[in-house]
Amino acid sequence: MGKYKVKVNIELVECNSAEEHDPMKEKEGSFTMTISEQDAISIDNCERAVLRTAYPTIRDAVSRHLSEISKKKAVEKAKSGKVTVNTHPYKVDGEVGRFEFTTHSVSHRGELQYNTGRDLFAELKAKEFYRTIGFKELAIIDGDTEKSYRKTAKLINRIRHQEQGGTPYRTLQESTEKEGHNLNNYIEEKSKCILQHNGFTEDGVHIGPKVPAAENQAVRLSNEIVANAVEKCTGDPSVRDDILNNPVPYEDPENTVNISIDDVNVKKQKEARKEPGGSEKTKCKYVHNTVVHVAKGDKSYTLNGYGIKAVLRYLIAFIFNNSLIGYRFQFFTDGHKTLNQVILECFSWYRNIGLILDWYHLNKKCKEQLSLSMKGRVIRNKVLEQLMPLLWYGATDKAIDLLKEIDDKSIKSKTDMEKLIDYLKRNRVYIPCYAVRKILGLRNSSNIGEKMNDLIVSDRQKHNGMSWSKHGSVALASISSLKRNREIRTWFEKREVHFKLAA
Repeated sequence: MGKYKVKVNIELVECNSAEEHDPMKEKEGSFTMTISEQDAISIDNCERAVLRTAYPTIRDAVSRHLSEISKKKAVEKAKSGKVTVNTHPYKVDGEVGRFEFTTHSVSHRGELQYNTGRDLFAELKAKEFYRTIGFKELAIIDGDTEKSYRKTAKLINRIRHQEQGGTPYRTLQESTEKEGHNLNNYIEEKSKCILQHNGFTEDGVHIGPKVPAAENQAVRLSNEIVANAVEKCTGDPSVRDDILNNPVPYEDPENTVNISIDDVNVKKQKEARKEPGGSEKTKCKYVHNTVVHVAKGDKSYTLNGYGIKAVLRYLIAFIFNNSLIGYRFQFFTDGHKTLNQVILECFSWYRNIGLILDWYHLNKKCKEQLSLSMKGRVIRNKVLEQLMPLLWYGATDKAIDLLKEIDDKSIKSKTDMEKLIDYLKRNRVYIPCYAVRKILGLRNSSNIGEKMNDLIVSDRQKHNGMSWSKHGSVALASISSLKRNREIRTWFEKREVHFKLAA
C-alpha cells in the first residue's frame, strides 16, 4: 500500500503594504507529514492527522514570531545598551493552545532600560498566563457560561489538540472568576462616577437638586382608551366599578421603562468539608444574586450583583447613563415586602414610578397559602375558583372579604389564612386590573425577568450537587450578563462596557 505526503504552510511574515507576499521566502512554519494510503483516502483520518500536526506547528510558529518581534524591539531600543534573553518565558493561553515565547531586556551599565516582557507585552505575575481574546471567547463565553469548568476545560483542550499540557479546569475556574470580579469592579466604579455626577452619594442617596416636576409627571393612557378596554373586559356593572376604582394607573407604554427585579438563590459552598462519619446536620445556606432586566421599547439590558441595594445603585446609574429621566419606571416584583420597600426608598427622589405585583407570583402565593390553610384539595380548589377571577379584575377588597367569610370548619390553619390576607392587604396598591392591562397590551408579568434569572444564573448554577462561593457565583453571573448584553468584544478589547440599552 502506498504512502502520501501532506504539506502545510503556516506563515507569519512581515512585509510592507506595497510588497507582494512571496510564500517561497518563509519556510519556518511549514510541515510535511506522511500518511498511509488508507488514511489518505479517509476524510476523518486525514483531518485528524492534519489537525494533530497543525496545532503544535501553529503554536510553534506564533511562538517564534513573537520571540523575533521581542528581540527586534529590544535591539531597536538598545542603542549602546546590551540585549539579553529574560530568564522566564512569556506564557500564553490562546485559542490555539498553551505556548511560550522568549522576551528580552535592554540594560546599560547594569541598569535595566527596557523589558519587552513588561514594556511591549502585558506584564504578568509569576506563573501567570496571558489569555488571548480568542481564548476568553472560546473558554469563558462559549464554555463556562454554558457548562461546568471541568467539561469546558476538557472540551477546549480537545479542540486545541492539547490534552496533555492544556488548561487545567481549576485554572480555568480561577481565570473566569477573576474576569467576572474585574467586570463587577468596573461596573461598581462606573456607577459611582455616574451617581456622583448626578447628585448622589456613592451609596445611591440623592443629595442633589430635586428632579423637575415636569419630569415627575406620569404619562398615562387617555380615559377614552381605558374606558373602551373596560367595556371589552366585562359587562358586569359591579365588576366595572371595581376596575374603575382600582388605584393602579395605566401607563403609556411609549413613555415607560419596564423593570423586572428578583433574587435568585443558589446553594452556598461550605467553608470546610464535613468530617467522615459526622452526623451533625447544618442548615443549607444560599448565595443571593439579584438580577434586574431593564426594557425600553425593543431595547433592553440586564444588570446583576450581590444584594438588592447594590444592584439598585447600578440601576439608577444606568438610568442616568441612558438619559431615561422623564420616563415612567414601572417595576414588576413578586410582592416581597423588603424588596418593595427598598425600591421605594432608593427611588424616593423620583415620583414617576409604579410597582405592580407580578400575576404569576400572585397566583402562586394564593395557591401555596390556600394549600396550607384549607382542609383538603377539593375545598382549596373551590376557593381558588372564586378568588382568582376577583384578583384578575383587580377587586382586591372583595378577594379579602371572600377569604374572611370562609367557614372555620373548612380552615385547617387560621395563621396561614391570615398570612394570605395580610399579603393581599399589603400589596393592594400594587394589584392592578390584569384583565384591562392585557387588553391594552400592557405587561402583567415579570416573566422576562424570570427568564433572565434562568439564563444568567439558574441554568448554569442550579444543577444537582452544585454549590458556590459568593465571589464565584456573582462573577460567573456577571460574565453571563456580559454575554446577554452583547458587550463581549468591548470588554475584552477595551476593558470597558457601554452600559447602554441594546437591541
